[in-house]
Amino acid sequence: MKNTLLLSLLAVSLAGCSASVTTSDGEIASDRTPAPPFELSAFPDGVLNSDELRGKVVVVDFWATWCQPCIAEIPHLNALHNEQDPDEFAVIGITIESGAYDDIQAELGRFGIEYPVVMGDEAVVDGFGGILGFPTKFVVAPDWTIYKRHFGGGEHIKEQIEQDIADLL
Repeated sequence: MKNTLLLSLLAVSLAGCSASVTTSDGEIASDRTPAPPFELSAFPDGVLNSDELRGKVVVVDFWATWCQPCIAEIPHLNALHNEQDPDEFAVIGITIESGAYDDIQAELGRFGIEYPVVMGDEAVVDGFGGILGFPTKFVVAPDWTIYKRHFGGGEHIKEQIEQDIADLL
């Protein structure tokens, strides 16, 4: 009896957390969270403003220079960056917990990153809803809402993100 009651409460709770609604024409519309606006220092020099990315599908990769799974993921992100139309798609690396700007700049050359990398801050991490570990990637829709969050790395994540891109373009 207690288990049934607990399962019922859990089901009701989860139903209340649903992120989609049905529109009048029967389509499922997502009630997605807006991605945060940002203006972050870019490497090697410059600034990247999120307004430059609106209208594209964007993979935002939160990573750290000391994180081995993050580093192992770079070739997959390079491939995504190079395989997609730059007018419709972008990959952005946001490095956090990696030290000072100059320290990160010195490290970037050895990673072979072919997409833009920016210096993250607490505001952008909080704006994306926080991260639980490295690497964490967010797929952002052209309307600048968060479509999906992916934890971890590997080839399967690349395949999942490729499907997300196909769904959004």
